[in-house]
Amino acid sequence: MTSEPILEVENLVTQFHTDEGVVKAVDGNSFSLHKGEVLGIVGESGSGKSVTAMSVMQLIDKPGYIKAGTVRYKGEDLLEKSKAEMRQIRGNDIAMMFQDPMTSLNPVYTIGSQISRVIRKHTDASKPEARDRTIELLGDVGIPEPAARVDDYPHQFSGGMRQRVLLAMAISCDPEILIADEPTTALDVTIEAQIFELIDRLQEKYGMSVILITHDLGVVAGSCDRVAVVYAGRIVERAGVEELFESPRHPYTRGLMRSIPNLRSSESRLTPIKGQIPDLTALPSGCSFHPRCVHATEECTQRDPELRAVETNREAACIHALGYSNPATTRTATDSAATDGGVSNE
Repeated sequence: MTSEPILEVENLVTQFHTDEGVVKAVDGNSFSLHKGEVLGIVGESGSGKSVTAMSVMQLIDKPGYIKAGTVRYKGEDLLEKSKAEMRQIRGNDIAMMFQDPMTSLNPVYTIGSQISRVIRKHTDASKPEARDRTIELLGDVGIPEPAARVDDYPHQFSGGMRQRVLLAMAISCDPEILIADEPTTALDVTIEAQIFELIDRLQEKYGMSVILITHDLGVVAGSCDRVAVVYAGRIVERAGVEELFESPRHPYTRGLMRSIPNLRSSESRLTPIKGQIPDLTALPSGCSFHPRCVHATEECTQRDPELRAVETNREAACIHALGYSNPATTRTATDSAATDGGVSNE
């Protein structure tokens, strides 16, 4: 990427005070997003992916708080903005598509009224103009007979159709950045593929930059330009999508790839990552991944590795990263995109 980033996140730290201790949900992460780029943030549930997105949008509620870092959008730090200023930025400039459409949509208002309200809040459109724009958006996201369905309620839509409505709402004010947080949770694989194809098409039509948060490496392979792999609140590997799939440098990334079903392989058994993500209030000494890592050494239990360059446009937080070659057990992005399922080590 030669252009200046449209979004730059540097050393972001987000924590939650709990009775058990301080949860380090996001622990010093940095990444950037360029105009027209799709950045994938991938990791298991509980790794800090969604909290990262909520931090960017300044939607962290107590007992959570952003302890440190900067979030620069077009050079301006969003963390220094007032609540009123952030309300204008959300939707207008940066929009977010949440996981669960049933909790994100108000069941007592029609689909059309909810989308129109967003349009009128952020633009000077009249009621008729907002309604016309709503119908147009519903058509854009693939809702059949949008003029007839604009007055339906959320319960009258299937899960996949409700997710399309959320996407229509997110793009209603032509944002420059769309954050899609696990947008296909609880949807079957056929509908999931349709939603991601739709996001790809709309991203090209509207020229948006997209942050795609997912646990599905198959989706990352087919949709993203660059990838940030997150584990226990930290980014442990950053790379271009082709480079990542051809030669992952962090053992956690390698483990995720071994968990992907591969239709081209004769192997019938997957190799899951043993264990669980550690308690974020009491992280293990040294590298947080070492209790689950098959390559861990004594040094890994004592030294906490920082994200560092291991080759051009590639960074990994592993003291042994330079020693990894392209393993036979990993597969290319094309192979991974051809799988019939994603990775989930929950």
